[in-house]
Amino acid sequence: MEEQKYVVFQLGDQKYGMSLAHVNGIEQDYHIIPVPNAPEGIVGLVNMRGVVIPVYSLRERFGMNPRIDNPGKSLLVTNYYGKFLAYEVDCVEEIEEVSKDRINEMPSVASNEDTAFMEQVLHIGNDIIIAINVDKVLSEDTREMVDQLIEENK
Repeated sequence: MEEQKYVVFQLGDQKYGMSLAHVNGIEQDYHIIPVPNAPEGIVGLVNMRGVVIPVYSLRERFGMNPRIDNPGKSLLVTNYYGKFLAYEVDCVEEIEEVSKDRINEMPSVASNEDTAFMEQVLHIGNDIIIAINVDKVLSEDTREMVDQLIEENK
């Protein structure tokens, strides 16, 4: 049976997943440089081995306080339309292999324009985990502003 790997992470009291195929790295030791007037959700920039990467707050996207006071906070560095974008999360729990029969599409009653990035439901052990599509987290307007931010900081 074919399996897919997911990075399981935490935001508040809830676990979420992201396809490992989209994650280029997981960083725990980082310093975010704030950017004045940054696009919505962008908390700043990080310099990862000479590459400047915007940092997006998934907590803010989920309507939570964007500030993370957890020593286990992490960045999921992703390939976002051919560019790097880091998502800040409370902590990374594990990397899980999930068989296709344990992956379902998001129920239509829970899907709308604001939740379009939440595409799948993963059944891992006794947990139900929502999988996030990194290419759909940002709105079109925010994505254009992030692209501009990346270009300006190359």
